[in-house]
Amino acid sequence: MKLRRDVLVFLLFLGAQVLFWQQTHTIRPDLTIVPTPPGVTAVHALTLGDDEFYFRALALHLQNMGDTFGRFTALRYYDYSKLYAWFALLDTLDDRSDTLPFLASYYYSQTQNTPDVRYMVDYLYTHSTRDVGKHWWWLLQGMYLAMHKLNDMELAVKVASPMVNPAVPVWAQQMVAVVHEKRGEMDDALRIMETIQQNSSSLSDMDLKYMTYFIEERLNKLRNDRSAP
Repeated sequence: MKLRRDVLVFLLFLGAQVLFWQQTHTIRPDLTIVPTPPGVTAVHALTLGDDEFYFRALALHLQNMGDTFGRFTALRYYDYSKLYAWFALLDTLDDRSDTLPFLASYYYSQTQNTPDVRYMVDYLYTHSTRDVGKHWWWLLQGMYLAMHKLNDMELAVKVASPMVNPAVPVWAQQMVAVVHEKRGEMDDALRIMETIQQNSSSLSDMDLKYMTYFIEERLNKLRNDRSAP
């Protein structure tokens, strides 16, 4: 009796396994590199009241997109318009975390398809300008990417400009003047440096010396340029 029962149980499980295989053997995993993000309402419903937990789960998913099911995908094959949408979506769950701007600055910005870097710069700008005093570092990264990856000085000025803010360290504010100078906008560079000097409640000796040097040197250059025939 015991042997017959064991055989019946074995046949039952074998039949269930065969039936399961017949119904599922054509199903393949979704190998889309960057899936289309869900809507904001749907995501907030799926959090079940715990936005932070779901944010972390989705951030990990975002980090590993394209590198699942034993594959590795070069960044040039990613759809960066969808990536930007994912970044913006996750910011609705937690816009204080540095996880997403870190991924944008140091990972996804390394794409071999250079024009796609603009999506990451746009995200860093949007993310950081919500609270410049907290997120100024990511504006610096966006400025660097615009200058040295995209060679777009106009975009670099746009991203850097919000850093002229008393809540931002003086040395970081000074980078805005440097960008304007690289664009040949000496008057704007001087104006910004003077604004920083006037609005800073406390300046170290090194900052004060540098700013004084910067202003004097650029004034002399402007005078020489204007006096030249």
